[in-house]
Amino acid sequence: MKTWDQVIEGAVEFISFLEKGNFYNTKFSTEKDYKIIFDANLGIDYATNDSFDDFDDFDDFDDFDDFDDFDEWETVTDTPDIFPESFEWSDRIKYKLKQKNYFGFENQDFNGAKEKWITGEACLIVELMYRDIGIIFQCYANDYFPTIWKEILEVYLNGGFSCGWDGHLPEGKIVVFSNQ
Repeated sequence: MKTWDQVIEGAVEFISFLEKGNFYNTKFSTEKDYKIIFDANLGIDYATNDSFDDFDDFDDFDDFDDFDDFDEWETVTDTPDIFPESFEWSDRIKYKLKQKNYFGFENQDFNGAKEKWITGEACLIVELMYRDIGIIFQCYANDYFPTIWKEILEVYLNGGFSCGWDGHLPEGKIVVFSNQ
């Protein structure tokens, strides 16, 4: 596991992205095969859909009871096969991120995206970004990025927000919200 200073060194581009802010100010563009959506309500639906209708085979999971609270997107990004057993989830990294206030991303300009992603009293885009930032920094600390997390990082750096999965596992594609 890397030291915090080594993590910071490796995450320079991502930290710059978080500190710069001005999130979701341009149309997301990529040559990759993502499902790009512009409707925040549809993005919220993808991000919070707790239906397992799109899953063909539950035999890959060791213990069903552990997955009661997982929504579909969380299942795609956090299944047991995504991270190897040797992956260390460091409390030190969590502490340092909190100490650094997640590089102040929440106070940056979201170009109206925050307002579109409010559900009840929570802003879902902010809550999911906290989760994603934490996982991305754990990947930097372990010097290991699963393919889906490389793609999620790339989506952020290119002005999009990964909010779901379209299709049946293991097939399908990432759903990306574009604010413009």
